[in-house]
Amino acid sequence: MWKIKIILKFTRSHVPSWEHLWACLTLTLLLLFSTAAVAQTNRVLLIGDSWAEQQWNDQTHANVLLANGFDQYAVVGGATTISGSTAAEWTAPDRLQLIQDVLLNNPDIDTVQLTVGGNDFLDDWRADLTAQQQLDLQQQISSDLQLIIDFILQQDANIEIILSFYDYPNFVDTLSGIPAIFCFPLWLSMSQPSAMELNAAAVAFENFYAGVAMTNHRVEHVSHFGLMQFNFGFPDENIQPGDIPLPGDLSRPSPIEAMRNELDCFHLQPEGYDILIQNLFDQYLMNRLDTVFKATFEQ
Repeated sequence: MWKIKIILKFTRSHVPSWEHLWACLTLTLLLLFSTAAVAQTNRVLLIGDSWAEQQWNDQTHANVLLANGFDQYAVVGGATTISGSTAAEWTAPDRLQLIQDVLLNNPDIDTVQLTVGGNDFLDDWRADLTAQQQLDLQQQISSDLQLIIDFILQQDANIEIILSFYDYPNFVDTLSGIPAIFCFPLWLSMSQPSAMELNAAAVAFENFYAGVAMTNHRVEHVSHFGLMQFNFGFPDENIQPGDIPLPGDLSRPSPIEAMRNELDCFHLQPEGYDILIQNLFDQYLMNRLDTVFKATFEQ
């Protein structure tokens, strides 16, 4: 911790004016704030796909940590958030090496947020899959997640991994107009699922992945399903924020107002990510960061 000492010396012939005192006080405060920024500790590594990358670019974690009084901690994610990436791709040696390099260069990191698997699902899931085909896909994605998790945990005995995934997409309001340029072909490739079919499958896949957390005390899982419905509501239908309880209505998409620029069938507005990471903070990060901080303080 840096120490700042400012000594003011005055003679009888030089009594400071209020303007002088105020300038000195302002300088002191600026130096203190600058020192606090320097003292920030990298504690969390963000790994994942476009949801992780957009959270990183939107500075979502920094905003949430600041709002909750935990801005002494910082998140690292510039090199390890890659739009379009799949869980399968993160098992490749070069991607694992990237994770290892970031952890070696940031020895204070003890928590990893893993947000992958969504692209694997969108690429290979279809509404007409048989039960066995769906199970095979679940097992493949889960196996890739397990490989990534095992590699991360091998790097440092103090690391915990938090599995943080997605909320419901919107392939209802995005199938016409400008959004349809991207969303309609993707919807067709999934065999034109209803909101109920798609949401139910997404929940089933996440529950399958969450099984990893149930068998390893160093892995946790927080679900975000229904957060956009709960926080945005559907005002055009006289459904206000808070009317639909978590985990939401499977027969509905996330509200279009929550989607990126109201044009995206899968990604959230910055405000949506703020809500999602606040949920992650409330359910996991607050206890994780505060417990470790107190343990360090008491040593």
